[in-house]
Order: sequence, then C-alpha cells, then structure tokens
Amino acid sequence: MQSCIFELSISFCFRVDLLAEVSGTSIMPDPQIEKLLIVQSRDIHLLKIEQDLQRIPNELLSLKVKISAEEANIENAKKSLIEKELNRAVLDAKVKDQETSINRFRTQQLEVKKNDEYRALTQQIEQLEIDISSLEETEIQLMIDIDLEREKFEDEKVVIESRIVDLKRLVDVLLEREIALQDSLDTAKQQGVEARFGVDEVFLNHYERIRKMTKRPPYVVPIVNQKCEGCHLRVSNEVARGAREVGEPHFCDQCARLVYV
Repeated sequence: MQSCIFELSISFCFRVDLLAEVSGTSIMPDPQIEKLLIVQSRDIHLLKIEQDLQRIPNELLSLKVKISAEEANIENAKKSLIEKELNRAVLDAKVKDQETSINRFRTQQLEVKKNDEYRALTQQIEQLEIDISSLEETEIQLMIDIDLEREKFEDEKVVIESRIVDLKRLVDVLLEREIALQDSLDTAKQQGVEARFGVDEVFLNHYERIRKMTKRPPYVVPIVNQKCEGCHLRVSNEVARGAREVGEPHFCDQCARLVYV
C-alpha cells in the first residue's frame, strides 16, 4: 500500500491540473488551501524518501541472500567434484595396494617348495588381478564422470559468477541510492517546515490532525461531481456548498479530509 503513495499523489495532481484546464477557472480559490496543497506536496515528497529508505535494508538483505545462495551453489558443485576426485584417489590407492600384494605373492612363489602352497599363491594372485580389473573399470568410469562434471561445473560457474556480478552491481546501486536519499532527507524536511510558514494556524492544525489520522495521502482534495477525490464517496450538499466559501476549512463528511472546490 505504501509503495502506491507516490503514484497516487502524481495521479491526484494530474487530475487537479486537468480540472483546471477543463473549467478554465482557478481550482484553488482559497489562498490557505493553495498553501496547504504546497505543504501536502512537500510532505508526500518527504514520505516517499522515508519509505524508500525504509525499503532499502530489506532489498539489500534480499540481494545478499541471493548472492550467498549463488556462492553456495558454486561451493556445493565444487564439493561434489572434489568428492569424486577423492573417490578416484581411493580407488587408485586400492589398485596400488593390490599390485603390491601381487608382487609380494609372486616373490613368495619363488621361495615356496610345495606345489599346493604355490597353487594357493597363484589363486590369490588371480583373484587380486580380477579385483584390480574391477577397480580399474570403476576408476575409468569415475574419471569419465569427473571430466563431464568438471566441464559442466566450469560452464555453470561462468553463468553463476555472472549473476553474482549483476547482484553485486545492484547492491552498489542501492547503497548509492541510500546515500543520495539520506542527503535529500534533511532538505525535504526543511522544505516541509518552510512550506508551513504563512499558513493560517487553524487550517494548518486541521491539516496536521488529518495527516495523522489518515492512512495515506492526499489529505487536501477537491470535490468533483460532488464526490470527494480522497475517498471517492459523495459528500453532502452542505459540504459541497461550504467548500466554495473562502476563509474557513471544510471537511468531507465521509473521510474527514480537507476539501475545496
């Protein structure tokens, strides 16, 4: 709802200008109403700055969460690749252990004198060779998987890192915008104070009361076709007639906004 305030104020001002064009007459007959419209414009501008500043921390947090998620994607893919590399190293170590055992058994064959001991060693060697063959097949398939995954990882890493760069650029833009908004905040506050100079106290007090009790601007609105341009409800004949009078504030009998004709 808050994000629509600025757009609503622009729409309101456009309708006010349009009414002036169509009627060819002044739509701000009361000087106090004219002054309050300037005050209102300053207040809407200040409110927009404050709302933008309030949104920035959440927007920054959202971007940083996205950056962390993208970086985590890279790390998770890297961990998967490292895990496969470790598994390949384990398989390679097992093959070497088996080969060492084969060499030891062959040395023992040269030393044994009984045929049954020689055959037992031969059987162990043959079994180890079968195991080595199976391990090597597994290792080859794993190496193929590693190569494919590494290629995929490098391609995805380029894309992810590009997204991270874009997200960090948005963070920089938000930080720069935050600085600019902070710089303009004091100026906007001062403009609001200055706009209140010269406004009749009765009109100003009513305006401040309405501003506090109304959820969103505008607070000072014209009556068009006997409808309040704030709540868009029909006002009474008494209010419509009274709004033409100069020197006294008049209020919508539906939403209590200041009204004028």
